[in-house]
Amino acid sequence: MKISFVLLQGSLLLLLVAGFGTSVRLPAAEPAAHEAAKPLVLDDFEGEPKHWKFIGGEEFPGAKGALTKDNHDAHGGKSCYRLEADFKGGGAYVGCWKDLEPLGLPDLEAIRLWVKTKDLTKLGVRVVDDSGQCHQKTVELPAESDKGWRELTLSIRDLVGGEHWAGANDGHWHGPAKGFGFNIGKDAVANAGTQAELWIDDVSAIPLPAGKPTLAACTLDPTITRPGFGTKIHYVWEAQPLGAKCSIFVHFVNAKGQMVAQADHDPPVSTIDWSGKVEYDNTAVLPTNILPGKYDVVVGLWNPKPAAVGGGNKPFAVGAGLKALEGNACRVGTLEVAADAPLPKLPPKTLRLDQFKLTFDESFQAPLSVSAHGPGTRWTTHTPYGGDFGDAGFADPEKDFPFTIKNGVLQIEAKKFGDRWRTGFLCSVDPKGNGFSQQYGYFEMRAKLPKGLGTWPAFWLNGIRHLKETDKSKLTNVEIDVLEQYGVNENAMRSTIHLWGPGQFHWAIGDATLVPDMVDDFHSYGVLVEEDLTRIYFDGSEVQKWPTPKEAKVPLYIMVDLALGGGWPIKATPNPSHLLVEHIRAYQKK
Repeated sequence: MKISFVLLQGSLLLLLVAGFGTSVRLPAAEPAAHEAAKPLVLDDFEGEPKHWKFIGGEEFPGAKGALTKDNHDAHGGKSCYRLEADFKGGGAYVGCWKDLEPLGLPDLEAIRLWVKTKDLTKLGVRVVDDSGQCHQKTVELPAESDKGWRELTLSIRDLVGGEHWAGANDGHWHGPAKGFGFNIGKDAVANAGTQAELWIDDVSAIPLPAGKPTLAACTLDPTITRPGFGTKIHYVWEAQPLGAKCSIFVHFVNAKGQMVAQADHDPPVSTIDWSGKVEYDNTAVLPTNILPGKYDVVVGLWNPKPAAVGGGNKPFAVGAGLKALEGNACRVGTLEVAADAPLPKLPPKTLRLDQFKLTFDESFQAPLSVSAHGPGTRWTTHTPYGGDFGDAGFADPEKDFPFTIKNGVLQIEAKKFGDRWRTGFLCSVDPKGNGFSQQYGYFEMRAKLPKGLGTWPAFWLNGIRHLKETDKSKLTNVEIDVLEQYGVNENAMRSTIHLWGPGQFHWAIGDATLVPDMVDDFHSYGVLVEEDLTRIYFDGSEVQKWPTPKEAKVPLYIMVDLALGGGWPIKATPNPSHLLVEHIRAYQKK
């Protein structure tokens, strides 16, 4: 699956970085004093209860039960909820579930409620995090629960680390909570009985106390750039958890106080998990039509949710040399835009392949070995997992479209037919995973990229496991985007590692490299995947590197395409547009 813009979802990165020790450093944090968060009422059951449902445990047939409103014995007010369980006919459990997604809550520290029980010794508690992962633990109930109402506080952190499944499926919390529920298990019925009851009332959520982080330092490199290029911004946060996922807004403001460009991003560690020093780089890319001049660079923390549930700009402190602004913002420096500014300099060429052997060589001598879905051809023309993307359909191969070869160069064409765009995609395996894939090694495309708004060429790898394994319920697959380029930012080579997991789990790390000339000449785009590090290369110069996640330590297959859109309009896209490819190769250590 491709996404249209790089968003660094950082909740898992905290785990990865701890083991790899790369550019994000997270030393132990000093305990921070936070003002107690005000509880949020989830349900007092006085009106019609919302977003609750009964769970019958149907996968273990035989149990009976019900979730009903009780107007006879409430803790506060006139009514509560009663969960009944009857195991005379068998079964294993019944339960109830509260959906939290419609409420748009911040991350929670605890769920608090009042309970009363009959013939029940323990309670199964489930809570689902933002990745879709379900965490379950059994909570022993106070003996007095059968004698009247008792308050029960369920710490989210205490519920995590036991049984878990789906979503990230890693046993760690990825807030905020999407829902929670309670189970009455057959083994929890007192005195070897078959029936039990649970009353609940006055359910509230305790938000995770929001800290006030400090932007200790923020620097720009370079401080002068050409239109269509940008600057790498280095951030140093003395972090505290914010209780919600926040992005970093980055605004470029002219002398009239007008924002003329922005480069918002998610930090590589979720602000829910912020602690200690969080230090990282992120490249801000400017549009090609930005006017020459000096621009204030203004940054801050922003939560996209409505203000009523904690959205908007979030407060933070600023370090020496930075200027706090009204509205929870900070001026971190000035970026000058000039037509004659120096072009970015690439690092020295360090790629050496003398210890490698060539394992895959497509030098595009006609005819091209290609079919829509295989088998038996070197290339297929659709994603093997059935997830084509973009604003132009990937065409089955026809005579002279979307692929033509001339003088050893492949042309992939995007062309408009009536009101519909069609374009080309190549994959080195078929839907069953037959074809070329390789564990570790160096993968490279040499190509000239199309010029024009709305174009979206890419060279990327996917792990073969999602095509080979029949049980995908717990599978997290890797995607390595060696190159993505959007026509609106023709000088930005975007490279990213994505992890896609069960449910809605997604994690990514990546950045843009500013390089000129990608639309005017041929250049080499490569990735070296090794056991410890994954390195991105442009013309043999290493421009990005990250720890290799375990999901990337598998055979990887190759894809190259000329998509359109990716979140950008295609009304002005040149018709036709062309991606020219000189070769696609793979190497492996001898």
